[in-house]
Amino acid sequence: MNYRYIIVKTTDVPDADTFLTALELKQYKHFAIEKRAAEWLAGRYAVKKLASEFFNLPFKKLQVKNDKNGAPILQAMGGNNLTISITHRGDYAAAAISLTGDLIGIDIEKIETRPQGWTDQYFAKEELLASDDAYLTEFWAKKEAVLKLLGLGLTVPTTQIKILNNEVQFFGKTLDIWAFKGSPKIAFEMKTLDNTYKLVVAYPTVI
Repeated sequence: MNYRYIIVKTTDVPDADTFLTALELKQYKHFAIEKRAAEWLAGRYAVKKLASEFFNLPFKKLQVKNDKNGAPILQAMGGNNLTISITHRGDYAAAAISLTGDLIGIDIEKIETRPQGWTDQYFAKEELLASDDAYLTEFWAKKEAVLKLLGLGLTVPTTQIKILNNEVQFFGKTLDIWAFKGSPKIAFEMKTLDNTYKLVVAYPTVI
């Protein structure tokens, strides 16, 4: 396996000043909405906990920045940047690190009923093999994980990727980015948390 990931509960996150750098603390204090701040903090804690344990580095020797598309980049003090992905939703946050410097995407979504017309906006008809909330939530998480893997997030429509039988097809900007990154075959790891959340990791099997 060319990646590692970690899941943390938001209630287990320690005080911000125990693991954030000075720059990250400044970012954290700019959040006006408490819920958004707590989720952001949990995501940072997750990725630092994972990287600290694997690379044997103190939390404050690791710093998370964002590129122009908002994709996170983990900087190890005195070392190289690490390819990461972060997600947070409700009670959980998670982070994944590529061990080969390649691509990685992770997403958590809560299983819930979406508004009428939501599937028409974000899915192709042939993707809708079921209509239950668990299926649609996991499928949505797959799409978000793939877009994070490409470093795009929701800066492009989810209809620019199509997933059929776990095979990902690309269109428009996503096709260009996928080709630029070497046209890797993408696989998924899925997990259900507390029968309430769906977690998906998207990762390349061939580069």
